[in-house]
Amino acid sequence: MAVEGFKVDGHRFINDAISKGAKTIVISKDINVAEGITIIKVKDTRAALSALAASFYGYPSQDLELIGITGTNGKTTTAYFTKSILDSDKRKNSLISTVEIIINGNSHTTTHTTPESLELQKMFKSMIQQGVTDCVMEVSSHSIQLSRVHDCDFNIAIFTNLTHEHLDFHGNMENYYNAKKQLFHKANNFNIVNIDDPFGDRLAKEIANNKAKLLTYGINHHADITAKDITINEKYSAFTINTPEEKINVQIKIPGMYNIYNSLAAATCGYALGIDLAHIKAGLEAVSAVPGRFEVIRSDKNRTVIIDYAHTPDGFEKLLGTISKFAKGRKIIVFGCVGERDHTKRCKMGEIAERYCDLCVLTTDNCRSEQPRDIINEIKKGFKKANSYIEILDRAEAIRHAILTSKENDTIIITGKGHEKCQIIGSDVMYFNEREIVTKALDELPESFYIPSPDMVWNYAWPHR
Repeated sequence: MAVEGFKVDGHRFINDAISKGAKTIVISKDINVAEGITIIKVKDTRAALSALAASFYGYPSQDLELIGITGTNGKTTTAYFTKSILDSDKRKNSLISTVEIIINGNSHTTTHTTPESLELQKMFKSMIQQGVTDCVMEVSSHSIQLSRVHDCDFNIAIFTNLTHEHLDFHGNMENYYNAKKQLFHKANNFNIVNIDDPFGDRLAKEIANNKAKLLTYGINHHADITAKDITINEKYSAFTINTPEEKINVQIKIPGMYNIYNSLAAATCGYALGIDLAHIKAGLEAVSAVPGRFEVIRSDKNRTVIIDYAHTPDGFEKLLGTISKFAKGRKIIVFGCVGERDHTKRCKMGEIAERYCDLCVLTTDNCRSEQPRDIINEIKKGFKKANSYIEILDRAEAIRHAILTSKENDTIIITGKGHEKCQIIGSDVMYFNEREIVTKALDELPESFYIPSPDMVWNYAWPHR
């Protein structure tokens, strides 16, 4: 299968494949090969790969209750809430998420929010062989656009929200929306949509006559499933879930209005599946944390550290807005932006960070081939005051600096990487565990006052210039 990638064209390796024994090659370009090789030319090799993979593994998704969750933010948390509801109802289920893949209770690492089609179909087959009945799956816009889920048989599709992200790939918000919308033409039984989101409200109107039944959820608009009587503090969110038949009081352990929306999406899915409200409540309340999503590390030195995956303007706004309601002292944020991705969001994130935080420590994320200075310079365009930020290129040192120069009751927010355990600089993938760095820095707090060395800032000896 010769797939045209964004950096490497698979057609270049056809002769290598033939030398290793390949007898049939699927291509999308005219290519000359040796005699005796069967050539199948298609318009889109990614779509062909999806179809062939599904056929090879016997269309396994048809034998699963496949639940697809899409949106800019909230996919992972919604997926964990949904899985927990299924667990509460004793349904044998699996999870495919940005954080991990769980099949029959066994966790596996992942490199994509949604795996490639061949890997995906193989997973579905493995689930069926292990007796799994339900699969909760995050569905990225990239996976839809690149035909990874083209031959997946979805029973339920869930829409969380749509905000500024991935415009480097989609070009504009309209293209981004249309990519997401495709999932809701694939669902067979239910489409679940957040109608408080402007794009969600539009989507609900446009798919109202689809074969899948439309269920809506929200807080501010009339919806099928709603949350009322809301109480939010730094430790939990309490509210009442109202359904067309009955209502139930719920208290989730993850704070923030946006997490109420995530739990509502999962609750609506449980309702669509006919799960009793008592099991929905138990499932939501059983989730104590989601890796890298509002992950709180408290210190006996009266500091609070929050690790979060937020890496979009909307994600920043919601995260920092939530923390601002509870933070007792200063708010110090450590963040950067990934390389080779949407440049237009960088200054917006800088503006939001300055608006909510007392100090911003600008640092690196997964820079890939981009120069970290160039990325930080684009973030800085969103700042109005020069004294509201400092620049420390070494991310570990930036985290350490933020913690060791903090005062009692300060909140240190570290965003962008969340659950990730590595950092990508140039072509190097290096082990990077923010929890370990945070824990070690918190242990150092009682010692002498921390003074950062001058070479950690702009003069830091960066390995890729």
